[in-house]
Amino acid sequence: MDAILKTLSDLEGVNGAVVTDARGQVVAYRAHAVYDLPLLQQVGHATVTAIDSIKLLHEDWESISAQFSEGKLLIRNIARGKGPEYTLSVIADARLNVSFAGVAIRVAVGKLKTVLEAEAAAPLGMAVRPPIAAPAAAAPSGRGSIPDGVTNGLSWSEFGGSSGMSASGMNGVDAASSVVLAGCTKALARSVGPMAKRYVKEAVSMLWPDRPFSRDQLPVLVAELEKYLANPEDASQFRKTVAKISV
Repeated sequence: MDAILKTLSDLEGVNGAVVTDARGQVVAYRAHAVYDLPLLQQVGHATVTAIDSIKLLHEDWESISAQFSEGKLLIRNIARGKGPEYTLSVIADARLNVSFAGVAIRVAVGKLKTVLEAEAAAPLGMAVRPPIAAPAAAAPSGRGSIPDGVTNGLSWSEFGGSSGMSASGMNGVDAASSVVLAGCTKALARSVGPMAKRYVKEAVSMLWPDRPFSRDQLPVLVAELEKYLANPEDASQFRKTVAKISV
């Protein structure tokens, strides 16, 4: 895996290439000294919250690009079917030739997928690559900075790195209720974006503070969430979309 990341880091304008798991933990990286492991771990945690939000609208996302003051962050999904999720992030500056780098990144994603699938198929005890651990005394370096595009433009989610409803404090009384809750959040996100999670969480907490959400409570929840939709067309579309949720 290191050789694959080295190929990317050797490109002009690329300052680092990082592979992270679904929790944002760094499992492999190749980067300039200024981007040390503690800093890259911060980037990993920030990007996973952005990915969590994007999944509300695009569950099968492929790429995310973020601009920041000194360059850009290119994030690619390393799809592995039903296996663990992994992400490739490329940190670059203004010198990067995006078109040329795009080809190299696609090739790298394909190779990384092959490596990760091979590791998953390895004998028990070797199947999962453990996250890289920072030294016990390590602290975030003051030499580098997390790109503004990550900490501001991409960090939409309020609820951490997991895409599950339990991560945002919203639990259904059963599996069917959780499906309805997730569908309602996704429908609202089409109008208000990533803030949908926050709005749904607050509404559920206010309406049913002492018990989990139940699917028969959906009409009440919809009426509450419509307050966030000032545009009548958005409200109408929201109701129609929620009405189609199957359980």
